[in-house]
Amino acid sequence: MKNKFILILITSITFLSMTYKNLEPVKCFVGGNNGLFDVHLKINGVSIKKGYVRNIKIMNENHPLKEELENMPSFMRDVLFFVLKKGENDIELEFKRENGSYESNGQFTFSLTPSSLNIPLYYFSSRKDSGKVTSKFYIQDKKLKENYTSLGNTDASFIASERINYFQAFLNDESLMSFGNSSGITDLDLIEDNNKLEIKYKSAYEGEFSYYIKTPNFTKKVIKNISKDQLNKTIIDIYKFKK
Repeated sequence: MKNKFILILITSITFLSMTYKNLEPVKCFVGGNNGLFDVHLKINGVSIKKGYVRNIKIMNENHPLKEELENMPSFMRDVLFFVLKKGENDIELEFKRENGSYESNGQFTFSLTPSSLNIPLYYFSSRKDSGKVTSKFYIQDKKLKENYTSLGNTDASFIASERINYFQAFLNDESLMSFGNSSGITDLDLIEDNNKLEIKYKSAYEGEFSYYIKTPNFTKKVIKNISKDQLNKTIIDIYKFKK
């Protein structure tokens, strides 16, 4: 009994101290504007959870913690799922707005972000009150390492940024959501004709920084190397493309 208590205590401490970087192999966090929606999430044919999904952690199917699952307290067993595979993974996402609920602009968004990246492996958004989508995402696939988001989500338009001191996008001269000292993702409401996307960012640290642009007809992962003479200076990138 004493040994079992110690195991639960150690495992609980490990669980509570989970961050985006201190658990390997692959782990995904659920994010997005979906807290006030009833969500049913399936990955690789396994029903992950119904209802509120923001607190779950989705692990590699061979994650070391899987062996300890039976000995964990219920609050841990209910939010840990060991279903991710290398390469192609299938996802089914069904959502319905809770009666009378309202969150942010009301748009449903859902993302799966791995521990080693700030740009999501999978992202989906919808302005409908309910819906269902079946798609795919990829893990550690060398052929698709530039293509972090789901190929099935072809109608999505968004921009996702890794963590940086300051990041803001302007679409057709309209200011979008800005991020400071964090990563971020926001949808792009494109027009049918030519679109102008202006991106401003600033970093206090040297080194590599990246962001990802996804639209039905324009997909680009941008990798920037911040040099010493660029520190704390606003850098501007401009893109023009059709919807």
